[in-house]
Amino acid sequence: TMVGASFNGDTSNEPLVLLPPNGGDMHSFDSNVLEEMSKHFMVITVSPRGTGNSERGEGELSFEVMSDDLLYILDHFAIEQANIFGFSDGGNLGFVFTVNHPERVKALAVMGSNINTCGTKTFTQIGIIFEYIGLYIKALFTGDEADMLKRDIQGLMVFHPNLTFEDLESIKIPVLNMYGESDMIKRSHSQQITQSIENCREIMIEGGGHSSCFDYTDTVINPALLEFFGVTAE
Repeated sequence: TMVGASFNGDTSNEPLVLLPPNGGDMHSFDSNVLEEMSKHFMVITVSPRGTGNSERGEGELSFEVMSDDLLYILDHFAIEQANIFGFSDGGNLGFVFTVNHPERVKALAVMGSNINTCGTKTFTQIGIIFEYIGLYIKALFTGDEADMLKRDIQGLMVFHPNLTFEDLESIKIPVLNMYGESDMIKRSHSQQITQSIENCREIMIEGGGHSSCFDYTDTVINPALLEFFGVTAE
């Protein structure tokens, strides 16, 4: 298959899929939420196309393609419905997947996620675009597959996702939207995500940046996820 998946925790527990940030793989959560979550869930960590040991595949790299891959994984392991937690691009994928396959998601938690490229702070997005141009030019000169892959993974943040707030209105499952106080996602964008989804609550992590939210794994993230997914602390 295109995509690698790994199982952690008791397989009789409810499934929880962890979706990594841009360029991340199934090990992105090893040193943060995985340990606690695998006590309560059958946790499935994923290496999206072109990350970890997963193949790149043909065609454009997009959240739509990755959404199909995720559907394949759930079908392959006969998982009818899963909880999802996605960080950054992983949360973006979570939104795309939930809009496309609402019946397959029980509850969705995201952190530092956006639904379109306008959601990223302008200065940050300019940096992302410049980095993409650099990778694009390098790949053009080297013709190297590894360089082209880096370009395409970076391109996910330049051209995707392309959801609208109207798309989010179709989401009827519970959603938890977490973001850092000084996140690279515009606060107005994060708040509009929350307002667009009927059953959505948000947590702004005080003192948190985008990925520095992982500085708050034990104090904020894990307790919030367990409460949201309905796990009573032991």
